[in-house]
Amino acid sequence: MSSAVSLSSAEAILAAATELKLRRLAAMPPALVPPRKTKKVHKTARRFRCSLRIPESEYRQLIKLKKRLARRGVSSKKGQLVRAGLLLLGHIDLIDLKVAIRNVIAPEPALYKVK
Repeated sequence: MSSAVSLSSAEAILAAATELKLRRLAAMPPALVPPRKTKKVHKTARRFRCSLRIPESEYRQLIKLKKRLARRGVSSKKGQLVRAGLLLLGHIDLIDLKVAIRNVIAPEPALYKVK
């Protein structure tokens, strides 16, 4: 009979210990949850859609360049070619850049129709 009594007293002790833990937890202020370490997500550059008006002659040059690259096994899109040109313009001297801008701004005689 002592084993039955000790078994029930062991259960009573275990139940009392569990009840005591629950009371202590209820009396304590909520624990601050440490912030989770999140993986750093590398954001890609945000892309914007933009339409660009260029003269037909420059558009033809863009297409010729695209075809020339395709013959060499490099597939490209018109937007990629424009972006590559911007990268190249970012690395040239200021004097050369001014000359290139003047050449673009200067009116071409073929663009204007004489009435």
